[in-house]
Amino acid sequence: MASETDVLIWIQGNLSGGIMDPLMEFVSYSGDHGAIWLIIAVALIIYKPTREAGVVMAAAVLMGHVLNDWMIKPLVERPRPFIEDLSLLLIIDPPDGYSFASGHTVKAFAAASALFIYDRRWGAVLMAYAALTGFSRTYLMVHYPSDVVAGAFIGIMCAVTAYAVMEQIKKRKLRPGFEAGE
Repeated sequence: MASETDVLIWIQGNLSGGIMDPLMEFVSYSGDHGAIWLIIAVALIIYKPTREAGVVMAAAVLMGHVLNDWMIKPLVERPRPFIEDLSLLLIIDPPDGYSFASGHTVKAFAAASALFIYDRRWGAVLMAYAALTGFSRTYLMVHYPSDVVAGAFIGIMCAVTAYAVMEQIKKRKLRPGFEAGE
């Protein structure tokens, strides 16, 4: 059975180079700090028919950021692959912080899953981009495959949680006699 490092070495030896390098850099950098996902969420919030989806998307991304980057990463403290295996060559500047779980992937799947709940067609497009984002992180040798899988799971769970909270808020607003502070 191949180790995760063997998978990264295979990616580096068989997929790296050519158009793939700038493409994977672009995909990865587009997700820095969850910016692309928050921009999409804000665009959805501005348009009334998609406002709820935008709010849930933004909440899921922010939840994913706090949970993963402030809690899970400092708790697990997994070194990045290029630190543990010096044969892995970086084509980007080495990122700071820990490897588990992939924050880019958490935010991407949180956003994509949230939109998927509301709109399967556009959600599927974002899910494909989220998967590409996760792959870009292994391609760039800054995350192990399990970091990406865990990031996808955490992101999906954040979207489901944000949606469930939104549903509870809507139920309370619709309940007769509900007043703030009751």
